[in-house]
Amino acid sequence: MAKIVLTDSCFWLGLIDPNDQYHEMSNTIAELIEGYQIILPWPCLYETISTHLTRRRKLLLYLEEFIRKPEVLLLDDTEYKENAFREVFIQNRLGHTYSLTDSVIREILKDINVKVNYLATFNNNDFEDVCQKRQIEILN
Repeated sequence: MAKIVLTDSCFWLGLIDPNDQYHEMSNTIAELIEGYQIILPWPCLYETISTHLTRRRKLLLYLEEFIRKPEVLLLDDTEYKENAFREVFIQNRLGHTYSLTDSVIREILKDINVKVNYLATFNNNDFEDVCQKRQIEILN
């Protein structure tokens, strides 16, 4: 059975941009998860494919090549976005500052119907609690 990795935007940004602080770590993770099923939530695409990136054609084409691989699943966020939106404000009142994208990822991680073995992120603090509950390992 293939291992399944849910990915955060910071992984993708580090992977494609050689000047990113997480570039080497993203490349190491990419090598580690080669052959695994990779889940890429749509909100991460919005964060990754910014106007800045679209002006850097070579990097954009590299990203396209990677995400067009058959093992990469682009996950629709329709099922998660309403709860994620509410949670941003609820959690902020409790002292947590999750972005909407991170909140969507948290909702996906909470969903027991989505099998996930690993989370590729460099923002451990945003996900440790839900990963621990589901016994999902954080790769970084």
